[in-house]
Amino acid sequence: MRFGRNRKTKLDWAVGLDFGVTQVRGVFIRRKDAVMKLEAFDIQPFPATMGQADAIPAAAAVVAQLCSELKAPERSAFTVINPIGAVVCHVELPPMPLPEARAALQLNSVNSLRYLHRDLSNHCLDLVEQNPANSQAPAAKNAKIQLLVGAAIRDDVRWYRNVMQAAKVYPLAMELSTLTVVNGLLATEPELCQNEAVLLLDLGAHTTSMNFLRHGKLLFTHAMNFGGQQITEHLAQQLGVELPAAELEKLKMSESVQSLVQAAIIPLARELRSSIDFFDQQHECRIGRTLACGGGACSAKILEILGRETGVSIEPWNSLQRIDTSQTRGDRTQLATIGPELAATVGAALARLTEHQS
Repeated sequence: MRFGRNRKTKLDWAVGLDFGVTQVRGVFIRRKDAVMKLEAFDIQPFPATMGQADAIPAAAAVVAQLCSELKAPERSAFTVINPIGAVVCHVELPPMPLPEARAALQLNSVNSLRYLHRDLSNHCLDLVEQNPANSQAPAAKNAKIQLLVGAAIRDDVRWYRNVMQAAKVYPLAMELSTLTVVNGLLATEPELCQNEAVLLLDLGAHTTSMNFLRHGKLLFTHAMNFGGQQITEHLAQQLGVELPAAELEKLKMSESVQSLVQAAIIPLARELRSSIDFFDQQHECRIGRTLACGGGACSAKILEILGRETGVSIEPWNSLQRIDTSQTRGDRTQLATIGPELAATVGAALARLTEHQS
Protein backbone atom coordinates (compact mmCIF):
# COMPACT_ATOMS: atom_id res chain seq x y z
CA MET A 1 0.00 0.00 0.00
CA ARG A 2 1.26 3.47 -0.76
CA PHE A 3 -0.16 6.59 0.81
CA GLY A 4 2.77 8.87 0.02
CA ARG A 5 3.69 10.35 -3.33
CA ASN A 6 6.46 9.55 -5.74
CA ARG A 7 7.65 12.54 -7.76
CA LYS A 8 10.27 10.74 -9.82
CA THR A 9 8.15 9.89 -12.84
CA LYS A 10 6.18 12.36 -14.92
CA LEU A 11 2.76 11.01 -15.83
CA ASP A 12 0.60 12.04 -18.78
CA TRP A 13 -2.30 9.73 -17.97
CA ALA A 14 -3.58 7.63 -15.11
CA VAL A 15 -6.30 5.10 -14.41
CA GLY A 16 -8.10 5.07 -11.05
CA LEU A 17 -9.83 1.85 -10.02
CA ASP A 18 -12.12 1.82 -6.97
CA PHE A 19 -13.31 -1.44 -5.37
CA GLY A 20 -16.63 -0.69 -3.68
CA VAL A 21 -18.84 -3.12 -1.80
CA THR A 22 -21.32 -3.68 -4.64
CA GLN A 23 -19.59 -1.93 -7.55
CA VAL A 24 -16.17 -1.41 -9.07
CA ARG A 25 -15.54 1.97 -10.69
CA GLY A 26 -12.85 3.11 -13.08
CA VAL A 27 -11.73 6.37 -14.71
CA PHE A 28 -9.11 7.07 -17.36
CA ILE A 29 -7.80 10.65 -17.13
CA ARG A 30 -5.21 12.23 -19.44
CA ARG A 31 -3.20 15.36 -18.66
CA LYS A 32 -2.29 17.88 -21.35
CA ASP A 33 -0.36 20.80 -19.88
CA ALA A 34 -2.57 21.97 -16.99
CA VAL A 35 -5.80 20.53 -18.40
CA MET A 36 -7.19 17.24 -17.10
CA LYS A 37 -9.40 15.37 -19.55
CA LEU A 38 -11.71 12.50 -18.69
CA GLU A 39 -11.16 10.03 -21.52
CA ALA A 40 -13.47 7.32 -20.20
CA PHE A 41 -15.24 5.99 -17.11
CA ASP A 42 -17.08 2.80 -16.29
CA ILE A 43 -19.05 1.33 -13.39
CA GLN A 44 -19.61 -2.41 -13.10
CA PRO A 45 -21.53 -4.49 -10.51
CA PHE A 46 -19.17 -6.35 -8.21
CA PRO A 47 -19.60 -9.83 -6.66
CA ALA A 48 -21.09 -9.72 -3.16
CA THR A 49 -18.70 -12.48 -1.99
CA MET A 50 -15.77 -10.05 -1.77
CA GLY A 51 -12.86 -11.46 0.21
CA GLN A 52 -13.53 -15.12 -0.50
CA ALA A 53 -10.96 -17.07 -2.50
CA ASP A 54 -13.57 -18.73 -4.73
CA ALA A 55 -14.87 -15.27 -5.74
CA ILE A 56 -11.55 -14.21 -7.29
CA PRO A 57 -12.26 -15.49 -10.85
CA ALA A 58 -15.63 -13.70 -11.04
CA ALA A 59 -14.20 -10.52 -9.53
CA ALA A 60 -11.22 -10.63 -11.92
CA ALA A 61 -13.55 -10.98 -14.90
CA VAL A 62 -15.38 -7.81 -13.84
CA VAL A 63 -12.13 -5.89 -13.44
CA ALA A 64 -10.81 -7.12 -16.79
CA GLN A 65 -14.04 -6.06 -18.53
CA LEU A 66 -13.95 -2.63 -16.91
CA CYS A 67 -10.33 -2.01 -17.90
CA SER A 68 -11.13 -3.05 -21.47
CA GLU A 69 -13.93 -0.46 -21.54
CA LEU A 70 -11.55 2.29 -20.37
CA LYS A 71 -9.14 1.61 -23.29
CA ALA A 72 -6.08 2.97 -21.47
CA PRO A 73 -2.62 2.54 -23.10
CA GLU A 74 -1.56 -0.01 -20.45
CA ARG A 75 -3.35 -2.31 -18.03
CA SER A 76 -2.23 -0.60 -14.84
CA ALA A 77 -4.14 1.39 -12.25
CA PHE A 78 -3.93 3.32 -9.01
CA THR A 79 -6.20 1.14 -6.93
CA VAL A 80 -8.61 2.16 -4.17
CA ILE A 81 -9.81 -0.27 -1.51
CA ASN A 82 -12.03 0.16 1.52
CA PRO A 83 -12.05 -3.13 3.44
CA ILE A 84 -13.80 -3.57 6.76
CA GLY A 85 -11.31 -2.95 9.57
CA ALA A 86 -9.21 -0.41 7.66
CA VAL A 87 -7.50 2.17 9.87
CA VAL A 88 -6.72 5.84 9.23
CA CYS A 89 -5.46 7.79 12.23
CA HIS A 90 -2.93 10.34 13.45
CA VAL A 91 -0.05 9.64 15.80
CA GLU A 92 2.92 11.47 17.34
CA LEU A 93 6.26 9.67 17.67
CA PRO A 94 9.79 10.65 18.72
CA PRO A 95 11.84 11.89 15.72
CA MET A 96 12.97 8.98 13.54
CA PRO A 97 13.16 8.08 9.82
CA LEU A 98 9.85 6.95 8.34
CA PRO A 99 11.03 3.35 7.68
CA GLU A 100 11.94 3.01 11.35
CA ALA A 101 8.60 4.49 12.42
CA ARG A 102 6.76 2.04 10.14
CA ALA A 103 8.67 -0.90 11.57
CA ALA A 104 8.12 0.30 15.13
CA LEU A 105 4.33 0.38 14.64
CA GLN A 106 3.93 -2.65 12.40
CA LEU A 107 6.38 -5.14 13.85
CA ASN A 108 6.02 -4.29 17.52
CA SER A 109 2.52 -4.89 18.88
CA VAL A 110 3.50 -3.16 22.15
CA ASN A 111 4.25 0.07 20.26
CA SER A 112 1.04 -0.28 18.21
CA LEU A 113 -1.02 -0.59 21.35
CA ARG A 114 0.86 2.24 23.06
CA TYR A 115 0.62 4.82 20.27
CA LEU A 116 -2.40 3.68 18.21
CA HIS A 117 -4.37 1.74 20.84
CA ARG A 118 -4.64 -1.19 18.40
CA ASP A 119 -2.42 -4.04 17.22
CA LEU A 120 -1.33 -3.59 13.58
CA SER A 121 1.01 -6.56 13.41
CA ASN A 122 -1.27 -8.32 10.89
CA HIS A 123 -1.79 -5.20 8.77
CA CYS A 124 -0.18 -3.67 5.71
CA LEU A 125 0.75 -0.19 6.86
CA ASP A 126 2.04 3.06 5.44
CA LEU A 127 2.44 6.53 6.83
CA VAL A 128 3.05 10.11 5.80
CA GLU A 129 4.68 12.84 7.85
CA GLN A 130 2.26 15.71 8.43
CA ASN A 131 4.86 18.24 9.56
CA PRO A 132 8.03 17.55 7.55
CA ALA A 133 11.00 19.08 9.27
CA ASN A 134 12.50 22.29 7.90
CA SER A 135 16.19 21.55 7.44
CA GLN A 136 17.01 25.24 7.98
CA ALA A 137 15.26 25.44 11.35
CA PRO A 138 16.72 23.91 14.50
CA ALA A 139 14.69 21.08 16.00
CA ALA A 140 12.81 22.00 19.16
CA LYS A 141 13.64 20.15 22.32
CA ASN A 142 11.43 17.07 22.79
CA ALA A 143 9.90 17.68 19.33
CA LYS A 144 7.59 15.01 17.94
CA ILE A 145 6.85 13.98 14.39
CA GLN A 146 3.17 13.95 13.44
CA LEU A 147 2.21 11.04 11.21
CA LEU A 148 -0.87 10.10 9.23
CA VAL A 149 -1.17 6.31 9.42
CA GLY A 150 -3.15 4.12 7.04
CA ALA A 151 -3.49 0.37 7.48
CA ALA A 152 -5.54 -2.56 6.19
CA ILE A 153 -5.57 -6.22 7.20
CA ARG A 154 -2.92 -8.09 5.26
CA ASP A 155 -5.25 -10.86 4.03
CA ASP A 156 -7.67 -8.27 2.62
CA VAL A 157 -4.90 -6.51 0.71
CA ARG A 158 -3.69 -9.87 -0.60
CA TRP A 159 -7.19 -10.68 -1.88
CA TYR A 160 -7.41 -7.44 -3.88
CA ARG A 161 -3.91 -8.02 -5.23
CA ASN A 162 -4.86 -11.54 -6.33
CA VAL A 163 -7.95 -10.20 -8.12
CA MET A 164 -5.81 -7.67 -9.98
CA GLN A 165 -3.26 -10.34 -10.86
CA ALA A 166 -5.97 -12.67 -12.18
CA ALA A 167 -7.37 -9.79 -14.26
CA LYS A 168 -3.88 -9.10 -15.63
CA VAL A 169 -3.99 -5.52 -14.35
CA TYR A 170 -0.95 -4.14 -12.52
CA PRO A 171 -1.73 -2.15 -9.33
CA LEU A 172 0.61 0.87 -9.24
CA ALA A 173 -0.58 1.54 -5.68
CA MET A 174 -3.22 0.35 -3.25
CA GLU A 175 -4.75 3.11 -1.16
CA LEU A 176 -7.67 3.57 1.20
CA SER A 177 -10.65 5.50 -0.13
CA THR A 178 -10.54 7.88 2.86
CA LEU A 179 -7.19 9.16 1.60
CA THR A 180 -7.95 9.21 -2.12
CA VAL A 181 -11.07 11.36 -1.72
CA VAL A 182 -9.00 13.85 0.30
CA ASN A 183 -6.26 13.80 -2.36
CA GLY A 184 -8.90 14.45 -5.01
CA LEU A 185 -10.32 17.44 -3.14
CA LEU A 186 -6.84 18.89 -2.59
CA ALA A 187 -6.09 18.47 -6.30
CA THR A 188 -9.32 20.07 -7.57
CA GLU A 189 -10.00 22.68 -4.87
CA PRO A 190 -6.58 23.80 -3.56
CA GLU A 191 -7.66 27.38 -2.78
CA LEU A 192 -10.74 26.26 -0.87
CA CYS A 193 -8.73 23.77 1.18
CA GLN A 194 -6.03 26.34 1.89
CA ASN A 195 -8.31 29.23 2.84
CA GLU A 196 -11.11 27.52 4.74
CA ALA A 197 -11.62 24.71 7.22
CA VAL A 198 -13.36 22.03 5.18
CA LEU A 199 -15.22 18.89 6.19
CA LEU A 200 -15.34 16.19 3.51
CA LEU A 201 -17.80 13.35 4.12
CA ASP A 202 -17.36 10.10 2.24
CA LEU A 203 -20.77 8.37 2.46
CA GLY A 204 -20.09 4.78 1.46
CA ALA A 205 -22.12 1.60 1.46
CA HIS A 206 -20.94 0.30 4.85
CA THR A 207 -18.85 3.14 6.30
CA THR A 208 -18.80 6.92 6.48
CA SER A 209 -15.54 8.81 6.88
CA MET A 210 -15.41 12.37 8.20
CA ASN A 211 -12.30 14.19 7.02
CA PHE A 212 -11.42 17.60 8.47
CA LEU A 213 -8.96 19.76 6.51
CA ARG A 214 -7.37 23.09 7.33
CA HIS A 215 -4.58 24.98 5.54
CA GLY A 216 -4.41 22.19 2.96
CA LYS A 217 -3.77 19.42 5.52
CA LEU A 218 -5.87 16.56 6.81
CA LEU A 219 -5.99 17.28 10.56
CA PHE A 220 -8.56 14.79 11.79
CA THR A 221 -10.31 11.73 10.39
CA HIS A 222 -13.08 9.73 11.97
CA ALA A 223 -14.75 6.68 10.40
CA MET A 224 -18.09 5.22 11.45
CA ASN A 225 -19.48 1.82 10.52
CA PHE A 226 -22.62 3.28 9.00
CA GLY A 227 -23.53 3.70 5.36
CA GLY A 228 -26.19 3.34 2.72
CA GLN A 229 -26.56 -0.39 3.39
CA GLN A 230 -27.72 0.25 6.96
CA ILE A 231 -30.38 2.67 5.68
CA THR A 232 -31.57 0.07 3.15
CA GLU A 233 -31.74 -2.63 5.81
CA HIS A 234 -33.78 -0.34 8.07
CA LEU A 235 -36.22 0.37 5.23
CA ALA A 236 -36.51 -3.35 4.43
CA GLN A 237 -37.37 -4.12 8.05
CA GLN A 238 -39.87 -1.29 8.45
CA LEU A 239 -41.58 -1.83 5.08
CA GLY A 240 -41.50 -5.63 5.25
CA VAL A 241 -39.81 -6.00 1.85
CA GLU A 242 -36.63 -7.58 0.49
CA LEU A 243 -33.41 -5.55 0.22
CA PRO A 244 -33.64 -4.90 -3.56
CA ALA A 245 -37.15 -3.49 -3.14
CA ALA A 246 -35.99 -1.38 -0.18
CA GLU A 247 -33.13 0.01 -2.28
CA LEU A 248 -35.64 1.06 -4.95
CA GLU A 249 -37.77 2.78 -2.32
CA LYS A 250 -34.69 4.62 -1.09
CA LEU A 251 -34.04 5.88 -4.60
CA LYS A 252 -37.67 7.01 -5.07
CA MET A 253 -37.63 8.66 -1.61
CA SER A 254 -41.37 9.24 -1.15
CA GLU A 255 -42.50 11.34 1.82
CA SER A 256 -43.29 8.26 3.92
CA VAL A 257 -39.87 6.78 3.16
CA GLN A 258 -38.16 10.06 4.06
CA SER A 259 -39.41 9.78 7.64
CA LEU A 260 -38.00 6.25 7.86
CA VAL A 261 -34.64 7.41 6.44
CA GLN A 262 -34.60 10.22 9.00
CA ALA A 263 -35.00 7.69 11.83
CA ALA A 264 -32.30 5.44 10.36
CA ILE A 265 -29.80 8.25 9.94
CA ILE A 266 -29.95 9.54 13.53
CA PRO A 267 -26.87 7.55 14.74
CA LEU A 268 -24.77 9.01 11.91
CA ALA A 269 -26.09 12.52 12.56
CA ARG A 270 -25.18 12.32 16.24
CA GLU A 271 -21.67 11.07 15.49
CA LEU A 272 -21.16 13.73 12.84
CA ARG A 273 -22.33 16.53 15.14
CA SER A 274 -20.06 15.24 17.90
CA SER A 275 -17.05 15.09 15.53
CA ILE A 276 -17.67 18.65 14.32
CA ASP A 277 -17.87 19.94 17.89
CA PHE A 278 -14.67 18.07 18.79
CA PHE A 279 -12.82 19.56 15.82
CA ASP A 280 -14.06 23.07 16.62
CA GLN A 281 -12.84 22.80 20.20
CA GLN A 282 -9.49 21.16 19.41
CA HIS A 283 -8.51 23.58 16.65
CA GLU A 284 -10.48 26.66 17.74
CA CYS A 285 -12.03 27.23 14.34
CA ARG A 286 -15.34 26.75 12.60
CA ILE A 287 -15.97 24.59 9.54
CA GLY A 288 -16.44 26.85 6.52
CA ARG A 289 -17.74 24.29 4.01
CA THR A 290 -19.09 20.77 4.36
CA LEU A 291 -18.88 18.67 1.19
CA ALA A 292 -20.06 15.12 0.61
CA CYS A 293 -18.98 12.40 -1.81
CA GLY A 294 -19.56 8.67 -2.19
CA GLY A 295 -22.73 6.89 -3.25
CA GLY A 296 -24.82 8.44 -0.48
CA ALA A 297 -23.95 11.94 -1.71
CA CYS A 298 -25.76 11.24 -4.99
CA SER A 299 -29.06 11.51 -3.09
CA ALA A 300 -30.05 15.12 -2.48
CA LYS A 301 -32.70 13.99 0.01
CA ILE A 302 -30.21 12.04 2.15
CA LEU A 303 -27.92 15.09 2.31
CA GLU A 304 -30.91 17.29 3.15
CA ILE A 305 -32.05 14.98 5.95
CA LEU A 306 -28.53 14.60 7.35
CA GLY A 307 -27.99 18.35 7.21
CA ARG A 308 -31.26 19.02 8.97
CA GLU A 309 -30.44 16.56 11.76
CA THR A 310 -26.97 18.06 12.33
CA GLY A 311 -27.71 21.74 11.64
CA VAL A 312 -25.06 21.77 8.89
CA SER A 313 -25.43 22.72 5.23
CA ILE A 314 -24.01 19.77 3.26
CA GLU A 315 -23.15 20.17 -0.43
CA PRO A 316 -22.52 17.32 -2.87
CA TRP A 317 -18.97 17.45 -4.22
CA ASN A 318 -18.80 16.74 -7.94
CA SER A 319 -15.27 15.36 -8.37
CA LEU A 320 -15.50 15.93 -12.16
CA GLN A 321 -16.30 19.64 -12.06
CA ARG A 322 -12.68 20.76 -12.75
CA ILE A 323 -12.10 18.12 -15.42
CA ASP A 324 -12.74 18.45 -19.16
CA THR A 325 -15.47 15.90 -19.89
CA SER A 326 -16.23 17.02 -23.45
CA GLN A 327 -14.89 13.78 -24.97
CA THR A 328 -16.77 11.51 -22.56
CA ARG A 329 -20.08 9.80 -23.22
CA GLY A 330 -23.05 11.24 -21.39
CA ASP A 331 -24.13 14.85 -20.90
CA ARG A 332 -22.85 17.16 -18.19
CA THR A 333 -26.00 16.69 -16.10
CA GLN A 334 -25.47 12.93 -16.00
CA LEU A 335 -21.79 13.30 -15.17
CA ALA A 336 -22.55 15.80 -12.40
CA THR A 337 -24.97 13.27 -10.92
CA ILE A 338 -22.35 10.52 -10.68
CA GLY A 339 -19.46 12.89 -9.86
CA PRO A 340 -19.75 12.35 -6.09
CA GLU A 341 -19.79 8.57 -6.57
CA LEU A 342 -16.55 8.67 -8.59
CA ALA A 343 -14.67 10.78 -6.01
CA ALA A 344 -12.31 8.06 -4.75
CA THR A 345 -11.62 6.85 -8.28
CA VAL A 346 -10.94 10.32 -9.62
CA GLY A 347 -8.86 11.21 -6.56
CA ALA A 348 -6.57 8.21 -7.05
CA ALA A 349 -5.78 9.25 -10.62
CA LEU A 350 -5.79 13.04 -10.22
CA ALA A 351 -3.44 13.10 -7.22
CA ARG A 352 -0.76 11.36 -9.27
CA LEU A 353 -1.24 13.61 -12.31
CA THR A 354 -1.30 16.92 -10.47
CA GLU A 355 1.75 16.13 -8.35
CA HIS A 356 3.84 15.57 -11.49
CA GLN A 357 2.97 18.84 -13.18
CA SER A 358 6.04 20.81 -14.04
